Amino acid sequence: MAGLFSSNLLRLGAAAAAREKSQTIISSNIANADTPKYRADKRTFTDFYKEKIADSSSTPLHRTHANHIVDSSHEGLAMQTFNRSNEEQRMDGNTVNVELEMSNLAENQLMYELNMKILQGKLSGIANAIKEGGR
Repeated sequence: MAGLFSSNLLRLGAAAAAREKSQTIISSNIANADTPKYRADKRTFTDFYKEKIADSSSTPLHRTHANHIVDSSHEGLAMQTFNRSNEEQRMDGNTVNVELEMSNLAENQLMYELNMKILQGKLSGIANAIKEGGR
């Protein structure tokens, strides 16, 4: 049971928040595809994830009782990112590539749903442990 409240829950929560923020950014890029001189926001999930992890690890958990579970470390996930190096600009100055943004939106949505399924499984396991412990 020591790993029941591990840093995985914090990471899953941070990933869900980062996916939500990514979805907002991608949607904003798509919405502004026809806006002259609009510069597409190039921030990625990784940028938001690192920000959320830094926020959650800045306030350490304190044990108020000797029997409480010890806070585990907040090591990051190994991720590879692909940064768009060639920023194509249309004649009106807009840099949004709608096809690429739609692809990113679909991928982000699938990853968000996967993240939520994993989180749901973790929470279901905790709920089962609580129910069975009360018997």
